[in-house]
Amino acid sequence: MKNILTIFIFSAVSLSASAVSSITCNGQVATVNATAHGLVASQGFSLSGTAATFNSTVGTAGGAPTANTFTFTLPAGTACSTVSSGYTAVVPAKEIIDLNSTANPGTATVTMNYLYWFSTAYPNPLPCTLPVTNGGVTTNTGCPQSVWPGASAAENASILAGTTVETYGQLVVPAATASSAVTALVIAQWNAMQAGFAGNLLAGGYFWNGVAWANH
Repeated sequence: MKNILTIFIFSAVSLSASAVSSITCNGQVATVNATAHGLVASQGFSLSGTAATFNSTVGTAGGAPTANTFTFTLPAGTACSTVSSGYTAVVPAKEIIDLNSTANPGTATVTMNYLYWFSTAYPNPLPCTLPVTNGGVTTNTGCPQSVWPGASAAENASILAGTTVETYGQLVVPAATASSAVTALVIAQWNAMQAGFAGNLLAGGYFWNGVAWANH
């Protein structure tokens, strides 16, 4: 079972940052210049530096990202000056998080519980109306956040904004399964579903006005 429990270590060692040389804007579309950033269209990312961490999703404006540049759309009302300075590194967003694994001796299997974090260009912001109990009093003032306690404030903010969609998953495999096979299966599941979030299939928050679909 040791091999199974260690398959998600890749998520901790593959988040190598790329240096950001500059960020420019054309309207609400920002262009990041970062050599060999490795990001693809609709993939989540985080910008860091002296400014507060900024999470967004690689856009498709102007075509697919090049090897050294990518674009993203600034939130409505956000000025370019908020991202054009203070950021020196970009790192891919986490995509798969191993929560825990349990042994099932009776069936010689291992149950894996994990989270998928999908990125979407069609966010649905989540309301802060979750029940919260404090001192025996329950109020509807809680904001959604990841069930993973290791999520950062910026990552929880991305979930709240709807740009990151968290989905729970479970996988039961024979205990003798090679870790590489499990890794490949879980990544394949993520890739297949991410395609839906990257396109219109899982888009939401839109309305038809008789002429075209528009985001509310």
